[in-house]
Amino acid sequence: MFERFTDHARHAIVLASEAARAHHHDHLGTEHLLLGILREADGIAAKTLQPWRISADVVDGRLRATGHPQTGRSGHIPFTPQAKKVLEQSMRETSLLGHDLIGTEHLLLALIDSGDCTGARLLGEVAPVDLAELRRHLLRQVADHRRAPGPAGRTQVTTIELTDAEHALCAVAAAKAGQNLDAWMRERILDAARAQGTAAE
Repeated sequence: MFERFTDHARHAIVLASEAARAHHHDHLGTEHLLLGILREADGIAAKTLQPWRISADVVDGRLRATGHPQTGRSGHIPFTPQAKKVLEQSMRETSLLGHDLIGTEHLLLALIDSGDCTGARLLGEVAPVDLAELRRHLLRQVADHRRAPGPAGRTQVTTIELTDAEHALCAVAAAKAGQNLDAWMRERILDAARAQGTAAE
């Protein structure tokens, strides 16, 4: 699974493990994943949260205030079932967005979707907005990031704004066609352009 992670996402997992050790916890939970995501300052997720001053220090302080002393574990620290669920959900988030690699942004989207986990609750406590708005903001930032200039000879098309329902329909249709969402959308745009060209003739 980690082979599909970007370097930033892998580093976030390493930082999450370090956070668990620093708190003397014998597990790696969603709260540690959140800290790892925030401490990977070069990742899209941490950069997205900076304007709202959602930092690792703030989350770490809240975790220390609400945590309970535990006996630390030497060697490998296992993921909790909830943390494993977030990692699995990050793969689905990546596929739905038509991306190839799992980044910190997909990890954060998955964590937000797991609203009943410790990491999501901590994020909800320190965020100045609700998690639904935070998710929408993150998706906008992801879209803006992917609109960066591409390789020479390739033209960027203006992003089409879709509702959540429209996006879900497109994602399902792309999956049925065996394509990622970007490739499927590109074909639909080309089909429409060809049809328009034929009609004009």
